[in-house]
Amino acid sequence: MFKELVESLIKQKLTIATYESLTGGLFTSLLTDVPHASLTVKGSLVTYTNAIKVQVGHVNAETIDQYGVVSAETAFAMAQACQKLFASDISVSFTGNAGPGVLDNLPVGVVYCCICYNDKTYPLAFNFNPTLTRGEIKLAVCQAVCKELLKIVEKIKGKS
Repeated sequence: MFKELVESLIKQKLTIATYESLTGGLFTSLLTDVPHASLTVKGSLVTYTNAIKVQVGHVNAETIDQYGVVSAETAFAMAQACQKLFASDISVSFTGNAGPGVLDNLPVGVVYCCICYNDKTYPLAFNFNPTLTRGEIKLAVCQAVCKELLKIVEKIKGKS
């Protein structure tokens, strides 16, 4: 699936960048496992603490304070910051709770992502089974987002 995504992005001459929190860089790692990924992947920012999201990742502290770090609003802010930082065609962000306990009053398995393509935004929300391990949640969200990106790239292809 990641091979198909990288090949589609290259074929469409689209660039991608990621801003990861709960996935800890796993999504970008899976992309860059594919040969020639450097033709499409511009870079990745991995921030795990709120302070670094604000200081380095250009997420407004008020967004995190008002909505929580695990929220659609924070995922959107991360994706927008990523697209600006890397000047990529597509950006994707990941924030959520992989466990083991409650975070921002949200149960394990709640994940928010956001995909930005030019001026279009595709918010994604997931509620994974809380009995999954951290690794299983991280992999599941990476696979789910990859599937969504494949759909989006296919739509872009149809319009070009």
